[in-house]
Amino acid sequence: MSNNLRLGLIGSYVPKKCGIATFGRDLIDSIKYNIPKAEIIIAAAETGNETYQYDKSVVAIIKTTRRQSYRRAAEKFNEAKVDLVLLQHEFGLFGGKWIKVKIDGETKDYPTGEYILETINNLKCPMITTLHSVVPHPDPGRRKVIKQIIDKSVAVVTMTQNSKTILIADYNADKSKVFVIHHGVPVKNKESRSEVIRKLNLNKHTFYLTMTGLLSNNKGVDLVIKAMPAILIKHPNCHLLVIGQTHPQVIAIHGEEYRESLTELAKKLKVEKSITFINKFLKTKDLMEYLSISSLHLTPYRDPDQSASGTLAYAIGSNIVIISTPYRYAQELLAKKRGFIVPFEDYAAIAEIVNKLIDKPVIRLLTKANIRKFGRIMAWPAVGKSYLSVINKFIY
Repeated sequence: MSNNLRLGLIGSYVPKKCGIATFGRDLIDSIKYNIPKAEIIIAAAETGNETYQYDKSVVAIIKTTRRQSYRRAAEKFNEAKVDLVLLQHEFGLFGGKWIKVKIDGETKDYPTGEYILETINNLKCPMITTLHSVVPHPDPGRRKVIKQIIDKSVAVVTMTQNSKTILIADYNADKSKVFVIHHGVPVKNKESRSEVIRKLNLNKHTFYLTMTGLLSNNKGVDLVIKAMPAILIKHPNCHLLVIGQTHPQVIAIHGEEYRESLTELAKKLKVEKSITFINKFLKTKDLMEYLSISSLHLTPYRDPDQSASGTLAYAIGSNIVIISTPYRYAQELLAKKRGFIVPFEDYAAIAEIVNKLIDKPVIRLLTKANIRKFGRIMAWPAVGKSYLSVINKFIY
């Protein structure tokens, strides 16, 4: 592949505090790791009330509700004569109509995000789309938008085989067009656990459980708090670290009501001294330090259709034993004895498996051996190479 590669990227971007912004930055870094002279310019998506100081690689701002900004992004890529554009797609990133969808008897509003079509319909170069969420059995509104994105893309990237299967079955995607590339993970921290424990001012004799990511009700932090009394009765040296600020969209609507409810729950159950809330959006390096001292990581998410999770991917990359509910991404990544699945909404099952894994370290060691093999192919340098392999099919 030529060292003169010139790419465009569409998605939220750092310093915005969200998983796709971090993913976009890490994807760019992984491509440049493999091709140092590659040039990548960015159209950064943000809501109307957001303003960020980006680096010079950001050449266009896509404002969620301003259709003209979508067309302007296409013009910027065309003027730069990029070889190919990488679209990071998530419904909440892009504006357009909202539709009502009835799920399990409850009606919810969802964005279709069709304004992004203003950008991709005006591009003069090929486009590869990474779908960060793949909705099974979609409603007609969102299906129509995703179908148009697939048709406009020379290739579509998903993060699991399950998502690829859904695209083929529910969106009529050409299977030769869909590639599975894992969510990238940072290279594992090389510092020893004792060094990091000392740096973070933690206790080397404590058994740490971790939960990470932007807080919302979907994360199931309340379930782990409810599990803590049964864990602490058997293992009083256990401590839960809840790492991450409240999701900006939650704050915008409800403020810190959810986080405050969690601290109140911990007090009510008399486990507040065994739980620490680290109310920050940590830089990747700092987050990886916390993960490096973790003994167990938990993702008891409530959405069964969640098709990607950066926090779960990072935990695998850190070679941590994981306990999760059976959402789609977790089912695939934790298969083949790479982790442990508990039923949705079952805090008693969480307590039971945590206690078992503390009591039987040999099970943790065997699980970590399985995770280690899988984690190697998820390291960002390898993921960047996989993206370049797909890119190479369509620009030369």
